[in-house]
Amino acid sequence: MTATFSDPVSDPAPAPADHIGWRRLEHRLHGRLFLPEDDGYDLVRRAWNLRAEHRPAGVVVAENSDDVRRSVEFATRHGLGAGVMATGHGTGTPCDQGGLLINTSRLRRIDVRAGSRSAMVAAGARWQQVIDAAAPHGLAGLAGSSPGTGVVGYSLGGGFGWLGRKFGLASGSLTHAEIITAGGERQHVSADQQPELWWGLRGGTGNFGIVTGLGFRLHQVARVYAGNLYYPLDRAADVLAFFAQWTRGVPDDLTAAATFRSFPPLPTIPAQLRGKSFVAVRGCWSGHPAEGAAVINQARATLGAAAVDTFATMPTAALAQVSMDPVDPLPAANHSDLLTDLTDGTICTLVDLAGGAARSPLVMLEIRHLGGALTSRPDELSPMAHSTARFSLNAIGITATPEQDRAVRDHLARVAREIRPFVTGANYVNFLDADGATPERVAAAYSARDLRRLHRLKLCVDPTDTFRFNRNIPAPTSWNEESP
Repeated sequence: MTATFSDPVSDPAPAPADHIGWRRLEHRLHGRLFLPEDDGYDLVRRAWNLRAEHRPAGVVVAENSDDVRRSVEFATRHGLGAGVMATGHGTGTPCDQGGLLINTSRLRRIDVRAGSRSAMVAAGARWQQVIDAAAPHGLAGLAGSSPGTGVVGYSLGGGFGWLGRKFGLASGSLTHAEIITAGGERQHVSADQQPELWWGLRGGTGNFGIVTGLGFRLHQVARVYAGNLYYPLDRAADVLAFFAQWTRGVPDDLTAAATFRSFPPLPTIPAQLRGKSFVAVRGCWSGHPAEGAAVINQARATLGAAAVDTFATMPTAALAQVSMDPVDPLPAANHSDLLTDLTDGTICTLVDLAGGAARSPLVMLEIRHLGGALTSRPDELSPMAHSTARFSLNAIGITATPEQDRAVRDHLARVAREIRPFVTGANYVNFLDADGATPERVAAAYSARDLRRLHRLKLCVDPTDTFRFNRNIPAPTSWNEESP
């Protein structure tokens, strides 16, 4: 029998309903309900990206999966949309006054099974928990660059991390799920149970329900060879030209990126990086470390000694050191695309946008190498539109002040405009965040065939679009008609 994290309890006696029944819901919960006038409302609605501001009619901080089920039932009964948030990362459409936000951050139970190389997590589990539990067994999940992100939301949108070219997207390692659908039903889904819903979950983000339990495979990789070669920004053209050719021949054991990175002058940043800007070759070799060192030596030999060289053999559990993503909530804006290739024209454009003369206000512009196990099979749902792109691009800026906001938004618009001749037109759904997750860009994350199939599935399991506060699949003209 499939293991779940359900914890059924008997319903408490209902309280008298107010005009919408909020207090009746509150008395049926083991967790807490927060309305806009309540102390604590602002904290429990806060997304990790502070630009993505949820302002729901109410927030339920769930204590168990039954709280999630009751909250979805309530939302459906009263014609509200249902949004879900665990860590607050990856917000698409924020939850507004027409919705009930379900905060699953307290549902953090995990179960790592070394014998079967598998794990089961509850809705609010973070990757750091999985990393800590799996590492003593020499196992690793397919986490992203930041271990603070939630396992469920990240995996449902694909999930592309430092082991990706060797093992694929995180969604490809999923084995089963427990999901609460729009009618409040708890359903168990896998390749054998409701295979069509299972197809849509693995890359369709949160469009079909709220996943309260998720099972996935772990991979035997205890140590990796990983790090960064940081070069001065005036070497950007050389670095990108090398990266374009080098990545044509590297084995799938290597997941690599070329990154423009500006570090703030903070004491938490290593002294050799603090307050400085670089262009870097970064990556992770998931095979034997000595073989990885030989591959990275090709970069050292061609580009010369780096200003800072952090490549080393390290535990897989330490991979967060490679990206050095921020850990605290902050306001940020981004633009992402999929690049056909790194041609001479593409490289010149990227150097103009992020090199030393650009005076870019961005903290990062990263070009990740795709291919390998990231390439999806035709029968799988691809959150990259089955793209033939060789690289992804993700540009990010911090927007903490009005001046920063204007500068970053203007520069991101320039990035989008000037890189347009070199993109495929497709997107990667997990890189679409906040106001960048428009219906058009979400649709472009799927092939036309997959999108039609997603529409049919959405019409079947969520015909009223209850789960619309996410990277929402654009609705057909009518929810009562199948899209063409």
